[in-house]
Amino acid sequence: MKVLRSTDEKGEKYLTRLEARMSEVFSPQFEDRVRKVVAAVAKRGDKALVAYVRQHDLKGLRMDSLRVQGRVESDEEVGDDFVRAVELALVNLKAFHEPQMPKGYTLEQDGGDLSIRVRPIESVGVYLPGASAVYMSSLLMSVVPAQIAGVPRIAVATPPRAFLSSPQLRYLLDRLDLHEVYLMGGAHAVAALAHGTDSVTPVDKIVGPGGRWSAAAKRLVYGIVDIDGVTGPPEVVVVADGHAEPEIVAADLIARCEHDPDALAVLVTASKSLAEKVSRRVDSRVRSLPKGSAARQALKTWGAIILVPDPAAAVDVVNRIAPEHVELLVQEPLRVLDAVERVGMVHMGPWTPVVLSDYVLGANHVLPTAGAARFSSPLGVWDFVHRTAVARVAPHRFPALARAAATLAGEEKLPLHVEALRAGSRGKV
Repeated sequence: MKVLRSTDEKGEKYLTRLEARMSEVFSPQFEDRVRKVVAAVAKRGDKALVAYVRQHDLKGLRMDSLRVQGRVESDEEVGDDFVRAVELALVNLKAFHEPQMPKGYTLEQDGGDLSIRVRPIESVGVYLPGASAVYMSSLLMSVVPAQIAGVPRIAVATPPRAFLSSPQLRYLLDRLDLHEVYLMGGAHAVAALAHGTDSVTPVDKIVGPGGRWSAAAKRLVYGIVDIDGVTGPPEVVVVADGHAEPEIVAADLIARCEHDPDALAVLVTASKSLAEKVSRRVDSRVRSLPKGSAARQALKTWGAIILVPDPAAAVDVVNRIAPEHVELLVQEPLRVLDAVERVGMVHMGPWTPVVLSDYVLGANHVLPTAGAARFSSPLGVWDFVHRTAVARVAPHRFPALARAAATLAGEEKLPLHVEALRAGSRGKV
């Protein structure tokens, strides 16, 4: 694993590259390819959709098999350990997310009022990746907050091989009472959920993590539907001091890269000794991985150890990268926490690895990536409601408000606005 210094030219070049990570992962050339897929599904509907599913997911898929027929009812054996793990995750997710439910408010005024009304979104499409593995945890993370918000219709899109090969996924869909399931993945699935086809009923919002193709497609359909964000490849930045265990640091870096060949794993430390030990452990572990593994490729492309002059500089590096996850493997993480401002989720201490939050901690693992933590937040209940402003003005308050509004409208050269303020009985008040 390469070791760089934040203060030299190579280190600065690497950090600059990380700041532009979004544009590298989602290059214009790549987005052009995705745009063709989205446009084909939007124009040709099921014909294009089925062709893409047959090409990328399941060759023999019939046109009438895009949607799973009837209820997804699972009486298959999935194992007691799996069931207990799911129930623990559900308990913790509900406990963490239920307090997030936004509330409206009313501002009482003399003879009138202004208020915010909160209602759930009518329909949500959950994209569940499943090309290389079935990420059932992502289904939990996307569905639980939507159900707490009261979303009446939740549709799930997942590649057919994921649904057909995994009794655990079928069990979870049944457990969550999800019965609108489409067998499709990638950019074509996102396009179908957004535009709709004869077989796929469109939704109002698309959520859920995925690979580059689905993420780029979400960018392209935003505006037709809402999205939770552009969730790119996984990321972790570990901030560690000389007291951290090299084995733990190395294991947590490698684990994040298991998901995706474009995953990011970075150690930031002021300890040269720790940097050398972690580098040796990572390199040793990588040599034992299959040559085509995602972790091997990700560590080669994006992995790095950055040596900084002091702890304050370590935090500066974190805020500059604005990563999905930060692990604070330092003696006093609370002293560092307040200075870490740009991150999706902070994990404090060796007993809070990212892997726990992937599954059972209760916090949501759908997080901003590729620098989006500068302006985005974790997925939550607030993402599944919309807010409506409601106003009521009493007649006796109207004249003063109308005079002020007419003055401002006049300055903006909008005479028809002024006329509307004086129309009919309004002009007599």
